[in-house]
Amino acid sequence: MYIHTFSSLLICVLLTLHTSAFPGQPRLYGRNIASFRTRRDAHSGTYQIPSVVQDGDSKANFDIRTPTSLLDIETLFSLDAPQIDSINGSVFDWWYFDAVSETNSGDSLVITFFASSVVAFPFLDANETSVTTAYVWASFANGTVFAGSVPATFATVAGVDGSGTNSSGEWHSAGFSWAALTDNLSKYEVRAPPHLPCGIHAEETTLKIAPHIGWVSLIPDAMAEADIEIQGSMLKFQGSGYHDKNWSDRPFLESVQRWYWGHGHIGPYSIAWFSYLAFDDPTNTIYVSSYIARDGELLVSTCDPNLLTVHPTGNPGTTGARYPPRVGDIPEGFRLEYDLGTEGQLNANVSIRAIVAGDGENYMRWTGDLVGEVIPSVGGPQEGRCDPDHKRDANKPIETQSPSSLTGVAVLEQFILIK
Repeated sequence: MYIHTFSSLLICVLLTLHTSAFPGQPRLYGRNIASFRTRRDAHSGTYQIPSVVQDGDSKANFDIRTPTSLLDIETLFSLDAPQIDSINGSVFDWWYFDAVSETNSGDSLVITFFASSVVAFPFLDANETSVTTAYVWASFANGTVFAGSVPATFATVAGVDGSGTNSSGEWHSAGFSWAALTDNLSKYEVRAPPHLPCGIHAEETTLKIAPHIGWVSLIPDAMAEADIEIQGSMLKFQGSGYHDKNWSDRPFLESVQRWYWGHGHIGPYSIAWFSYLAFDDPTNTIYVSSYIARDGELLVSTCDPNLLTVHPTGNPGTTGARYPPRVGDIPEGFRLEYDLGTEGQLNANVSIRAIVAGDGENYMRWTGDLVGEVIPSVGGPQEGRCDPDHKRDANKPIETQSPSSLTGVAVLEQFILIK
């Protein structure tokens, strides 16, 4: 899978998908390296992550220095580097890549490189002892869905070196790696600049989307090509590609009550959203991150909760549209409302197309189809246009035949962890 992306950087996920590495077949394990904390070679910018849970405390990085409003290549690599200094039993760090066909959103591919124990992130394989695992999910237009995981003997994430700046990762012995290429990129299309959860601020910028949760989207939208054979079935398409990473300094279940996330490409717009309720928060504060670029130009990158609403939609007589949601609530889609300031408002409905992953109760990931429209602003920004209390008619349809309607595709997910 190739993801064509920003500046002179190309992320290329190189997959060697041996059927013997997936559930139901014998797994090939190499020798585990000795136990040690995540280690960095300061000269080469290379980090090594062991496959065994580490003893002791762990520290997480949740901010970066930003002396200017532009992120240079070295800073971009630092954002793609491990953000946890040691993978003990209560922290997680992961690198996520996906691609979805722009002509049929039933075709999709997701690869995630995990550095986590199952205690820290309980949606991993409960029988797996390696904390360095690679997961792949693939959906086909005919409705077939494939999922598999491969343990690694250790992981390496590399960056700045004497020959230039480069980002790469390898989950050793698993057959999964990614690399940022810098040669002959003239044919690749740039679609959207990187996104930090609250935008870039003078001198120092937070990487927190919510308490204890870090998130950066280094590739919010890019042209992607997938050409891969999975257990005898070919998956080949062109479409929208995406890359981000998440991390935390405590277990997932101690932080998350509700998590809505997604990204898409609709008309000329690249969009991403994150809407989050924290566990055991008596204030029920809604944490959001809103991102929109148009034809590669950044319009919105903020965590202002007044500028984005994300509301589940569902059929009458079901709990799909209930808010706040409860375990087992499965929506038919989502209603997105973005405040663009003087540019107006972007409203979009996401209708779920294919189930990619999930357990049907606490976690779901889907591909979906987007239909939206931009409502021009009259007389400048309209304060309160996006309602953080979700009081709008979320099931209001957007006319797909309207001359002003926009269409596109999306990948989206939800975690619901409160009954």
